[in-house]
Amino acid sequence: MFNKEYADSLVDLLLAILGSARSVRRFRTLLHESELKRYKKESVRVALSRLHKKGYVNNSAFGWSINATGKKHFANRKLLEYISSPFKKDQSANFIISFDIPERDRVHRHWLRNQIKIFGYKILQQSLWIGPGPLPEGFLNRLKDLEIKDRIKIFKLTGEK
Repeated sequence: MFNKEYADSLVDLLLAILGSARSVRRFRTLLHESELKRYKKESVRVALSRLHKKGYVNNSAFGWSINATGKKHFANRKLLEYISSPFKKDQSANFIISFDIPERDRVHRHWLRNQIKIFGYKILQQSLWIGPGPLPEGFLNRLKDLEIKDRIKIFKLTGEK
C-alpha cells in the first residue's frame, strides 16, 4: 500500500542528500548512512526514478545528481513550512488580509490560508480574512520569497469613522 507521508519524507531526504553532496562519491557515502538505512533499496530506486521523471535529478554514468530545477523545488518546499503564531488566542482582530492568488499557484494559496489560520485569522469572504497584527517580519519576508507579496493587501483597522 502506498504511504504518501513515507514517500514525501524519502523524496525530501533524497533531495536534501543530493543537494548537500558535492560529488557522486559523497552521495554514495551519504546513501549508506543511517537515515537511508530504514528504506528498502527498491524504494530509493523508485523515488530517484520519480525525481528523474519530474526533471529534478540527473542520472549519468557517474551517478545521480540534483539539477537547478531540483534545487529550486527543494528550496520552495522549505519556503512552504509554517511559521508559529506570535499572537495570543484572545488578541483583538485589527488587521484585514485580502489576496488574489490564481489557480495555477494553488499551492501558495493553500499555504497562505493555512498560515493565516495559524495566526488566528478568521474568514470574512473567500479571499478576505480578519485577525491580529501586525504580522511578523518573517511572514512578510516569506511572502516576498514565494513571490506572492504583490498579490496580497494588508489593511490596519482603526476605530475612527
